[in-house]
Amino acid sequence: MNEPAKKKIKSVLGHAAEAAGIFGRDFRSKMVVVTFHRVNDWMEEDGITCNSGKFEAFCEFFRRHFRVVRLSEQIAGCRNGQGMGGTLSITFDDGYRDNFEVAAPILRRLELPAAFFVATGFIGTDFRPPWDEHLARQPGWMSWEQVRSLRDQSFEIGAHTNEHIDLATQAPAAIRSELAKCRAKLQEALGVAPTLFAYPFGGRENISPASLKLVREAGFECCLGAFGGVNAPVADPFRLNRISVGGWFATPHQLGLEILLRRA
Repeated sequence: MNEPAKKKIKSVLGHAAEAAGIFGRDFRSKMVVVTFHRVNDWMEEDGITCNSGKFEAFCEFFRRHFRVVRLSEQIAGCRNGQGMGGTLSITFDDGYRDNFEVAAPILRRLELPAAFFVATGFIGTDFRPPWDEHLARQPGWMSWEQVRSLRDQSFEIGAHTNEHIDLATQAPAAIRSELAKCRAKLQEALGVAPTLFAYPFGGRENISPASLKLVREAGFECCLGAFGGVNAPVADPFRLNRISVGGWFATPHQLGLEILLRRA
């Protein structure tokens, strides 16, 4: 069976589960974190890009089936032993300009919170990362003024290292340097040191025990991967799963079915 057919079948099953009230019953037992990367209407959809209409549809679905909260509220709840089942937080990785220009206005209109994890070495530059080198038109990065504006709009800003390196492959000194540079730049720009951290790349293979220890020692209060999965109502803040929403999820109901099938 080809991929479009699989997506369609899962979307149909998701609609049926929603209509039967299964989503509402099941989601109360899970804490969910989702992540986006790019939201714009001029790029072809891929693993890290979705258009504005699709993004808004996902946000409406989140609002309908979850209590959408700030990521820091989920972290605080977990640290205090408070069950966070039925909550969902929205996050973004890297710092693309369309996060500010396209996604943030939709979030404000729907009155939804979100956390933006920025690779500080990219902000305000024309740097072309390896995964974007094939693009004829570069999506571009936010400026520091735009990052500050997101903060002023009550969105949360988190750390995503300075140069988006794979921490699992680096020596301890290099990891410490990356974390220190990122924290220092965010503190200088925002006036406060960041407490939220999301791993670059975010796969299981990118999160080593040694780097996890260094992230904790650097003063962060959480670590987020991006390899899928849901979380228990009281989860370890340093081992939080996130579901990356991109090209694979054609509809919110397909995502809903995936959440339904995942065990916390």
